[in-house]
Amino acid sequence: MNFNPPSQLLERSLDQFQGKVLVANPEDDFPLLLSRQSDVSAWCQSHAVFERLSGLGMDDTALQFSAYWESNDAAEQFDHVVVYQPKAKEFLTYLLACVLPALKTGGFLWLVGDNKSGVKSSVKKLEAPLSSVGKFDGAKHCLLYQAQKTEAAQDFVFSDWITRWEQDIAGQTFTLCSIPGVFGHGKLDKGTALLLEQLEKHRFMSGVNQARILDFGCGDGVISMWLHKRTGANVTSLDDSALALKATELTFAENDATDSLTTIASNGLKHVKGRFNYVVTNPPFHTGINTDYSIAERFFIGVKQHLTLNGELFVVANDFLRYSPLLDAALGGHTRLERDRGFAVYHARQPKK
Repeated sequence: MNFNPPSQLLERSLDQFQGKVLVANPEDDFPLLLSRQSDVSAWCQSHAVFERLSGLGMDDTALQFSAYWESNDAAEQFDHVVVYQPKAKEFLTYLLACVLPALKTGGFLWLVGDNKSGVKSSVKKLEAPLSSVGKFDGAKHCLLYQAQKTEAAQDFVFSDWITRWEQDIAGQTFTLCSIPGVFGHGKLDKGTALLLEQLEKHRFMSGVNQARILDFGCGDGVISMWLHKRTGANVTSLDDSALALKATELTFAENDATDSLTTIASNGLKHVKGRFNYVVTNPPFHTGINTDYSIAERFFIGVKQHLTLNGELFVVANDFLRYSPLLDAALGGHTRLERDRGFAVYHARQPKK
């Protein structure tokens, strides 16, 4: 099994997790290990983790890939809830609000994370809704905290967590919806703004309203929505995050454009079929808290199989990332359209044969 350091720390306390256990935001195979001794459910925000656990044989009825925890059972059902510390602290607040109603009164909530993830300061978020908050274990540069639920939790209402705002960018105006945990939550990312400004200057193909367009790593749907508004074409939006896909669906619904959107849950291009005239992306470059070039490298190599002849790729990235050689190796060349505000916008084409 594949365990990262936080899961290795949890493994040291395996005998603590008896009864019914919910693992929220798992990062690896730990729920499968735990399922060998306890009644375990895993609420995955990452489709890659969801797919791996399913592929390794974890009962599909115990797995959920969704923006919020959904259950048909009584509200309080779990003896333990294990939460993996996310990168964004606002996302932790959201996770806690989701899972606390599902934890039995008297049950225990466990928070685990790498020291660099901010788990030490995040423990303060446990103090108001829970009791007896304290460090349970520490090793491998990680910390594990335990807290007990001693009173009923406030009901979780998903609509209360949706942020909506009007966005005016690169000649288009529309409503955006976002949820904690989504990239760029509640604001327009500077790199995305720079990318859209360059796209506004681009000469799209004639009949672009019939083009096939892919937004890789869709986040809250800002690129997808802009592309639809600018071209009139249907857009396919891909992300590994259940939260991002939900936010994009909400954005299109808010703009009465649901019929123009197709979403794909996928880590990379694995579940993409067919070829596209345009692929546009502000790609992720982190695995956890570490820079990971392999994400972009796999994407650039794989995107060749999904671009039409002379199909176009647009990429925005932090300008310190060394994407130029990766683009050249995969597509035979590229152009840097702009470099500003700490970001660079790149353009490449599928070579004509």
